[in-house]
Amino acid sequence: MQVSFIVPLYNQLALTRACLGSLRATVPADLAHEIILVDDGSTDDTREFLRDLAPPHVVLLNDRNRGYAASNNRAARVAQGEFLALLNNDLVLAPGWLEPMLAAFRRVPRAGVVGNLQRNATTGALDHAGVVFRDGGYPAHYRDDPAEFAVDGLAEFPAVTAACCLVRREWFLRTGGFDEGYQNGFEDTDLCLRAREDGLLNLVATGSVVRHHISASEGRGTHEFRNARRFLARWGPRTAALEREWILAMAQDRAAAAAREYFRPWHRRLGLGRPALRRAHRLALAAQRRRLAARSGRLRVGIDLLALQAGGANGGIKPFVLGLLAEVGRQRGGEFNFAVFVPAGLRDEVAAILRPGDYCLTPADGIFSVSRRTATGWKPDGTLPAGDPLPARAGLDVLYAPFGRSDLMRPGLPTVSVIVDLLHRDLPAALPVEEVNHRHAWFGQLARDATYFQCNSHHVAARLVTHYPVHPARCFLAYNAVQGRLPAPGALPAGAPEESFFFYPANFWPHKNHETLFVAYRLYALGAASRAWPLVCTGHPDGRMDLLRELRDGLGLKDRIVFLGHVKDDAFAALWSKAGALVFPSLHEGFGMPLLEAMRFGVPVIAADSTALPEVAGDACLAVDARDPRALAEAMRKVAIRTDLKEALVARGHARLAAFSLELEAGRLAHFLAAAARRVTP
Repeated sequence: MQVSFIVPLYNQLALTRACLGSLRATVPADLAHEIILVDDGSTDDTREFLRDLAPPHVVLLNDRNRGYAASNNRAARVAQGEFLALLNNDLVLAPGWLEPMLAAFRRVPRAGVVGNLQRNATTGALDHAGVVFRDGGYPAHYRDDPAEFAVDGLAEFPAVTAACCLVRREWFLRTGGFDEGYQNGFEDTDLCLRAREDGLLNLVATGSVVRHHISASEGRGTHEFRNARRFLARWGPRTAALEREWILAMAQDRAAAAAREYFRPWHRRLGLGRPALRRAHRLALAAQRRRLAARSGRLRVGIDLLALQAGGANGGIKPFVLGLLAEVGRQRGGEFNFAVFVPAGLRDEVAAILRPGDYCLTPADGIFSVSRRTATGWKPDGTLPAGDPLPARAGLDVLYAPFGRSDLMRPGLPTVSVIVDLLHRDLPAALPVEEVNHRHAWFGQLARDATYFQCNSHHVAARLVTHYPVHPARCFLAYNAVQGRLPAPGALPAGAPEESFFFYPANFWPHKNHETLFVAYRLYALGAASRAWPLVCTGHPDGRMDLLRELRDGLGLKDRIVFLGHVKDDAFAALWSKAGALVFPSLHEGFGMPLLEAMRFGVPVIAADSTALPEVAGDACLAVDARDPRALAEAMRKVAIRTDLKEALVARGHARLAAFSLELEAGRLAHFLAAAARRVTP
């Protein structure tokens, strides 16, 4: 099915009849569609009217008045169409209104929410041609003809109204639909801003025109103050920045248009106008050209990977960042030019994220050797001295710091810093005291100097805002959605068991809580006896791994707990394909990538019930108190013997994976890199 039309209803039966009549009359004859009507507790004759409707109508009845957002979200969950057409019941639709909106998605792969021109049904005046921000970031309808800046019938706006709009169902559901914290207002603008965060474009199809009985819906405006407070608390600094950008762009466009009009040949021949006026017009035209060039030219993104280490010493941040950047390059390669700073011995490890024309800079003896990526390999491209002017000499428009801090940060250089956890503040006992103090110092510096913070969970963003003077508007989310990164399973690594086993892939850092796991495993093994599954641990070999081996041996588990060290990706995939269950008792996680990998391979999950793990796992895991070895042992016993529990966890895991899309996370990063480079910042 191509389109699901969704119309929430609350009283106003006469308007509903007119809207449905115009909808049925204007739907293309060959369009596969359904019309979902959600009655939100009407008290007039609406429900009696709905009883007589036949397919393609689908009727949903709310038990009480739940509001605009909840009604639309309910309909979206049962919809079958590729696209959702969200419609108010006070619209009058004209022939040809739908086709330009559908065409926008065919022509623009990054289309997010597509709206149209809406005229007042009574006066005919243009009421909506997009949504802009005014008065410090407050949303307002744009009511001028957008033809002057539309391209091929499409005009980009920060947002559009959902009184009549089109959106992909898959994205709408993945982003969570409308925020039900709003009450009949601001839901659509909030949705559009989330689309922008995902790297999508909000467009107005100027060839689509409808008539709208403005604000005829009951309850509209009743909660304006409460909604505005919620909206501005989340988006205010960003929408204020968008307002500044919009005002500047419009002023430059109008001045340039005036300049072009002024400098028509007959003006020049007659010599009309004062010299000062001619100079002003020339400057306006030049400013517009510079702005358009900045938006269409390739932005050079400096990527500081100087903290990258060989193998698995960096933990999950390494595959996450490399996978994310590779996807950004695949999606938006024409917009970004990468300049990657990386240790000399690891240049080939980052080759996969670079495209022809990108650069690699490797340090040695106080200079950086510059190599340019070509279709066939690397081409030397000179050297740059290390030190203060390096970012400027490298021509960076924005700096990306995947390890948080960066020695390349400079005043005036926009920077996006990745924050993966607040371990030093939330669990300082897991780190040496000097490391805690060191991290606290550079987090304080980042809070002052970074432009945006990429956080890998809502939990991390909340902790960052709690511990440091960082406004939430400077934080954005990018989940570690790299569950598809592993190749097909290869051979099992030497020493791996052939039968089912508990699997714990984690470096041997103190907060990973191996000690409690080993005690819990001993309790489990004593009860299960010969039926006990082995426990397999992988991770970067270090001194703590040797200490944990001694603990294992002291517990009498030498033959039951297997250490495999760091394994290659194909062997890692083979372990997942044989694992009976993931057990993940970490005391502190900013995300928890192994949970997604387990879900992808159909492996049930046991995980700690704290930090970011519940956010990632949802209902797709058996959550336990990771500090309680008895609770952990009981969870292991249940998963090992209860087939029904395993099957339920696996099914929930497959469903849960739909919430994590590397494509969307990369689009979100690309959006904020571009916003930082263009100084569209809080």
